[in-house]
Amino acid sequence: MRSTSKEDRHALRMSSKCLVFVVLLTVILSPAVSTAGKPAQDTEVNIDEILVDVFVLPNGRINVTYFMTFSVISGSIGGFDFYGIEESNYYDQGRAYIEYQGETYPLVVTPVSEGYKLDWTPRTQEGESVTVVFGYVSTERVIEQTTATLELEGSGEEVTSDFGVFNWAPVQWSLPVDYENVRVIYPITMNSSWIETGGGITPDGADYAGYVEDYRQQIEASGGAARDFDEVNLLAYPSDSSPPHRNFSVSLESSGLLAQDHFRVFHYTNWSFYAPYLMPGQLGINVEQNINVEGGQNFELPIDIYNIGDQALQGVTVTISLSENLTLVDGAGSEYIGSLVGGESVHLVYTINAENVPAILTVTFQITATNLNETDWVTSTANIYVQESVPPLIDPDIAAVIGIFGGGSLVLFGLAFYGYKTATASYGAKWDADETTTVAYESPEITIETFGEPGTVAELDPIESAFFVNRRRQELVTMIMMSCVRKGVIRIISDEPLRLSRTGIKFEDLTYYEKMFVEAIEDNELDPEKVDAMIDELADRVQKKSWDADFEATKEAHEERVNGAWEELESQPTVSGRTDYYFDGTYRDHGWSWYWIYMNKRHDDLPDAVSPTPGDTTTPQIPAWFRDVSDATGHTITQIAEGAAAIAETTGEIMTNVTETIGDIMKNVGSIITEPLRPIVEGTSRCVSHDACHSACVSHDACHSACHSACHSACVCHSACHSACHSACVSGGFR
Repeated sequence: MRSTSKEDRHALRMSSKCLVFVVLLTVILSPAVSTAGKPAQDTEVNIDEILVDVFVLPNGRINVTYFMTFSVISGSIGGFDFYGIEESNYYDQGRAYIEYQGETYPLVVTPVSEGYKLDWTPRTQEGESVTVVFGYVSTERVIEQTTATLELEGSGEEVTSDFGVFNWAPVQWSLPVDYENVRVIYPITMNSSWIETGGGITPDGADYAGYVEDYRQQIEASGGAARDFDEVNLLAYPSDSSPPHRNFSVSLESSGLLAQDHFRVFHYTNWSFYAPYLMPGQLGINVEQNINVEGGQNFELPIDIYNIGDQALQGVTVTISLSENLTLVDGAGSEYIGSLVGGESVHLVYTINAENVPAILTVTFQITATNLNETDWVTSTANIYVQESVPPLIDPDIAAVIGIFGGGSLVLFGLAFYGYKTATASYGAKWDADETTTVAYESPEITIETFGEPGTVAELDPIESAFFVNRRRQELVTMIMMSCVRKGVIRIISDEPLRLSRTGIKFEDLTYYEKMFVEAIEDNELDPEKVDAMIDELADRVQKKSWDADFEATKEAHEERVNGAWEELESQPTVSGRTDYYFDGTYRDHGWSWYWIYMNKRHDDLPDAVSPTPGDTTTPQIPAWFRDVSDATGHTITQIAEGAAAIAETTGEIMTNVTETIGDIMKNVGSIITEPLRPIVEGTSRCVSHDACHSACVSHDACHSACHSACHSACVCHSACHSACHSACVSGGFR
C-alpha cells in the first residue's frame, strides 16, 4: 500500500494548479462547437417464439429456462426488460446468453426490483433474429400442499387425497407473441408401459401421477376474457425413447397470443412425490463481489439474505467486519433478523465511508442461525477498490489569482503558450535516408529511415521496441493493458464488449504510456481518441530515443530478445518454473519476459512449450491476476488434477486457455481502436490511385512512410493518416 507524504501532497496541489491553467487555457482558446444528435431509427420487434422449460424439483421448487426468439423489423436491439417473474429466484449465469448468427454471446444481467435487465452485444440489426436464453432457480417452493376431493384426468375416478398444486404462469409480454409453449417436467418416473409409441402418457400413467387439471388452466386476456390453449398434452420426458427413465410432463401451447395475455398453468399432482424431500433450512447470501469507490466518500453496500431451504430458520443474525480505513456509517455491526421461513429473504443496505487512501479493502459478512450448526453458517466477502480522490479543480489560490489579475491575463498567457507550442511542434528528429539504416517490409513496402550511426542500438523498453519494429497497434495496446492489470491498476470486467475498471491502486510504478492508458478508461470503456494520444506520445518518445540509431541493429536486438526470452522459457526445468517465468520473469535487463514471449511467433504453441516433464506432480499455478482475466473472458482455468496423464491433460487445457484469453482480449481491443478509423480508411481507398499509403495504414498502424514525402511526414506514427495525406484524400467525400 502506498502512503502519501506531506511533500507528495504539496506536489500534488502544485501540479493540480498547473493543470488548472492548462485546462482554462484550452477552454479559452477552443472554438465554440455545437453538435446535434441524429435521431435513432424507431425500433420495431416481433416476438417469434417463447419456449419455457419448467423442471419441478422434488422439494417443490422450480428450475426454469426461457428460450426467446425475436426478429428485428426495423432499427436494432441489444437488450430488453425481463419483468414479471412471480417467485423469488436467483439467475444462473451458465444459462444467460444469446444465440446469434451461429455464435453464442453472454448476456449482461442487471437485477432490478421488477426482475432483470438483459443486454448483449453485438446488437441485432434490422432483418436479423436472435434467441435469448435465460434461466433461474426459485428460492421458494412453488408446489404447495392441499387436501381435496378431485377427479383424476386419466380414469375420471374421484379421489380424496393430498395434492401438490402448481398454479404458475410465465412472464407476460407487452407485444403479441406468435407462438408460446410451456413444458412442465415433474420428478415422477413413468413405467415404460405407460408411455405410448409417440411419447404420450396413457391414462394409467396420468393416474399414477395424480394429474388433475384445474378449470382455470387457460389463457386470460388483459380484458378478462379467457380461452383454452391450442393444445395440452401429457408427454414422456425426454422425447427420446432411449433413456431408461423418463418422466411425466405436461406441455401447453398456443399461437397468436395478444399483448399481455396471461398464460396460466394450473393443475395438480400427487403430494406423495414431494413429501419426503422437504429441505432443512439453509442460509444463502447475495452481495456484489467487487466494488469501485472514491476515497473520502460514503458508499452503499446492499446484501440479500435467503433461507434457501424449506424449514424455518431461527435467530438469524448478520455480522459485518471491515478492513482498516473503512468506517460503518449506517447499519448495525450485528443485525438481528429473527426467523426466516422457507424461501423468505431480507434486503439490507449498509452505508460505509472509505478513507482517501488507494487500497484494496474488504467487507466481510457472516450469517448465523441458532438452529444451524456453525459449519452451516455462511460467510461472504466484498472487495472494495478505493480510488484516491483528486483535489478540487479550482483551488482557492487559483481563484484568487484569477480574481486579482482578471481573465485578460489568462488570455495573454494562453496566447503565448499556444505560440510556443505551435513554434516548437515541428521540432524533433525525423527519419531520413541512410543506406545503412533502411529496412523494407513486405506488402506493402514501407521504409523507416534514420540518421543511423552504424551499430548503435536504440535504448528502448519492450513496448517502445515493439513500436519501433512496427508491431500491430492491437498488440501494443494489448501488451500495455496486460501490464496495467498485472500492476493492479486496472481490472478487466468483460471482453465482449471490452469493459475495464480503474482500481485506484498500483503494485509497481507506471510508465508514461501505462499512465495514459489508465486515463483513457472512461465509464469502463476505452476512449479511442485517448488511445490515439497514447500512441502519438509513444511515437514521439521512440523518435527522440532512436533518431541516431542504426535501424537494422536495433531491429536485430529486438529479435534477439524475442527469441532469447523464448529460449529461456523452454530452458526452465519444470512446468512450474516455465509458468513462473512466463508470468513473472524478467529477461536479463530488458524488462518483463512476457512482453518478449508474447511477440514470438511461437506464442500460439505455448501449450506445447509449457508441458509437464517427468517428475512434475502438479499443474502450473496461474497467478490470481491472470485467472481474473480468464474468468472475465469466459476461459475459466481449473487447476486440479491427479496422476501424470491428468496433469498433462489439465496443463494443456490451462495453457490453451491462457493463449485464448489473450487472443480474445486482443481481438476486442482491435474492434474498439479501429472502428473510429473506418471512414478515413474508406475515403482513402477511394481517392488514392496508388494504394501504398492506404495499405500501410491498414496493415501497419504505426505507418512511418509510404508514397511521397508529404504522405511520409503526415503518416509518421499515426494510424489514421492526417494532415497532408488526409487533406489530399477527402476531395471525393464520404458517400
